[in-house]
Amino acid sequence: MEPMYIMIPLDKIRESDLNIRAEEGFGDEKDLELVESIKAQGVIQPIIVRAVGDIYKVDIGRRRFLAAKEAGLEEIPCIVREMTLEEAMDASASENIHRKDVDPVTMGWWVRRRLERSEMSLRELARELGKDKMALSRWRTMTDLSPAMQSEVQCGTVPLMDALKVARMNLSPEVESTLAEEARVEGLEVFKKSLDRIVSEKEKRGAPSGLLITRINWGLESQDYEALKRLAEAKGVDMSNYCMKVLSDHIKAQTQA
Repeated sequence: MEPMYIMIPLDKIRESDLNIRAEEGFGDEKDLELVESIKAQGVIQPIIVRAVGDIYKVDIGRRRFLAAKEAGLEEIPCIVREMTLEEAMDASASENIHRKDVDPVTMGWWVRRRLERSEMSLRELARELGKDKMALSRWRTMTDLSPAMQSEVQCGTVPLMDALKVARMNLSPEVESTLAEEARVEGLEVFKKSLDRIVSEKEKRGAPSGLLITRINWGLESQDYEALKRLAEAKGVDMSNYCMKVLSDHIKAQTQA
């Protein structure tokens, strides 16, 4: 049985900052096509809203809502649901998470906000959404990039795996911005060459003679790396110092046993 909907005036409805696409703009070619469709046929599929005081917030159907406003409609079909803030965030994610047009940066900020609003672990959130934990971890890592690099990832100029490589190099925002501009202006091939050059320069710098160093190569993907990074951040120390402390404590425990 189809849920009942009601017609609600558009001036009584607001966008929700809990929506996974809350920060996206509106007005590209696909959006304008939706506006024209609504002008011709109206809004066929109701949007999902929840009451907040004497207004309503859109949790599912943001584009339809904005397109209806742009098309000059005065009201729109709505299904009103009672939801907690967490339920509203999850409803928006479930609607969008399996769509190919949702970029990893948008997903990353949603994952970060969702975890901050609850005591849920990344593994528990992945299980609830029916997604792989590693996918959520990759998305969240995108929020560590500079705004300029995030923008290029959102546009699709810089692929996810290359963006992960940048994020794990701990480059300065200025260097990331330069790389992002190269990707946008000169293309992916030039960007990759510059990234390889930076990696090579970092390796050539090496260390002073006599300094004892252990290098750990985590590869492009590692759940242990992500866990280590979070633990170091929680302690307020950089990863190198945290790694050294963990290894030293382990060695002491083993040799004293």
